[in-house]
Amino acid sequence: IYTLSLHDALPISTPYPQLLYQHFDKGNWEQAVRLCRYVKMPEMWASLAAMAIHSRALDTVEIALAAIEEVDKVQFVAHINKQPDDVLKSAELALFCKRPDEALNILLQNKRIYRAIKMNIRLHRWNDALELALKHQTHVDTVLAYRQRHLQQMKHVETNEQFKQWAQQVEVDWETVKKKIAMEKDTEIRSANGES
Repeated sequence: IYTLSLHDALPISTPYPQLLYQHFDKGNWEQAVRLCRYVKMPEMWASLAAMAIHSRALDTVEIALAAIEEVDKVQFVAHINKQPDDVLKSAELALFCKRPDEALNILLQNKRIYRAIKMNIRLHRWNDALELALKHQTHVDTVLAYRQRHLQQMKHVETNEQFKQWAQQVEVDWETVKKKIAMEKDTEIRSANGES
């Protein structure tokens, strides 16, 4: 729905697409939502969602996606909205728009190493996660812990030689990993609130 052109989505004979575009152009999201509620066409809601994503109007994105019952996407947008700062929101939004490399670049450019490592883990880019952890000498145990958990859940054994090697060298303790993650998140929140 995010690559839809407004003209592709709706018949030209109705005035509604043009009205929706005018509301988008003026940033008048409340009026755009009202229009979509009045028209009750899934294509209008999808177009509104795409426009709102483009403008980073995440509350409107949530409303539009909920209207077309895209529950998983609504939950992800809610997750984006909960991020403590614009860097994390931008990275998560890029990921939502299926641009994972851009998301990782945003995190790395802003020195959010833990978040970049964690995003690689979420994407199952295990080698990239480990490489990043080793390069920055941080969270190697975090990568190994999540990898071990993943393999256990899948009922697989480790076959990657690099992971085998590091598992012998680095102790994995979930309590330590959880504390490190909590410290990272606490630092992000303090930074977002202007604290040092």
